[in-house]
Amino acid sequence: MKHIYALLIKYAMITVITWIALGMLTNLRFGDILYISAAVTIIAYIIGDLLILSAANNIVATLSDFVLALVVIYLFNFLWTTNQISFSDAFITALAIGVGEWFFHKYVANKVFPKAPNEDNGI
Repeated sequence: MKHIYALLIKYAMITVITWIALGMLTNLRFGDILYISAAVTIIAYIIGDLLILSAANNIVATLSDFVLALVVIYLFNFLWTTNQISFSDAFITALAIGVGEWFFHKYVANKVFPKAPNEDNGI
C-alpha cells in the first residue's frame, strides 16, 4: 500500500510540474500532458526510486530521474506528427521534475523504505 501512495504522490507532483512547464512552453493538450506524466512516473519510480534510490543515495537517484524525465519527455515528441516539444522545453521540464524528485526521495526513504531495526539481537 505504501507504493500506491508513493506512486499517487509522484504522479500528482509530476503532473502539476509538467502541466505548468509544458503548458507554458508548448501547445500540448492536457490529455497529452497526462500521458507524459504517467510514463515519466512509472519509468522513474521503477528505475529511479525502486532500483537506484534503494541502492544509492538521493543525489544519484535525483540525477537519474532528471535524465529519465528528459529522455521520456523528449521521446514523446516523436509520437506526434508535428514536433511540439523542443529539447530545451524537455530540459526545463525535467529540471523542475528533478527538483521535485529531490524532496520526493526524502519521503520515499522515510516512508516507503524505512530503515529496518537492528535484527542482530542474538536470537
